[in-house]
Amino acid sequence: MSYRILILIGVVAAMVGLFFMLPSKPPTSAIRSGWAVRANSPEVIGGYGDNLCYAGKGVQTLSGTLSFTLSRDGTGSLDASVSTTESSGPLHPTSSSDVSGTVRITSRIDTTSKLQEDVTINGDISGGDPNFPQTHALLTGKGAFDVYVDGELLYEGLQGEWSLADAVRRSDGSIRQSGLVYSPLLRDKSGFSDPKRLEFTLLLHSDLFDAENKPPYSIVLHLVFSDVTVEKQPSRSRQ
Repeated sequence: MSYRILILIGVVAAMVGLFFMLPSKPPTSAIRSGWAVRANSPEVIGGYGDNLCYAGKGVQTLSGTLSFTLSRDGTGSLDASVSTTESSGPLHPTSSSDVSGTVRITSRIDTTSKLQEDVTINGDISGGDPNFPQTHALLTGKGAFDVYVDGELLYEGLQGEWSLADAVRRSDGSIRQSGLVYSPLLRDKSGFSDPKRLEFTLLLHSDLFDAENKPPYSIVLHLVFSDVTVEKQPSRSRQ
């Protein structure tokens, strides 16, 4: 009996050794590495009370740029700098404060950023945001963001969701198809995006709930960059 047990132990040990000799699956960071994106033509989407502005009212043009990089080691950064203008007026991220000047938004990209490539997002997609219509994203993620105004830290550690995706905003700032303006109450939340155009969307918010705001957070800053250049991206053949 002991002889059989020894044989069994030997077989199990051999199988364990073979398992560790097999090639391992490439790390997530390797699959997602090699991105470089630059975006211009920012717009701020509304302000406190309505940061969604489906009909386009309340969407104001700012000046500024956004850059996103993701290196081969799986780390990178998202850095945006936008400035209010005379025509845009101040930003209204809360019920009690206005922001004017140059606003810099920074975030470090790492293994906590929950990156996804080549996915359909929002609408009725599981885990998506029904506040926005269904669209296809080349890249999307989440993370913590710090916000500076004229070099001074204003907000630290805001939650942020962002996407590089088929555009959903029209030239007038609205989200619509033909004459139909988007609403989260629509049964069909598809068909509002334009696969011929890209936009980079950045939605920052606090954790504190505020039912008077849309989305319902006490601090919200919603930016869309409509002039997007993908300078570098991973090969589509990579698995």
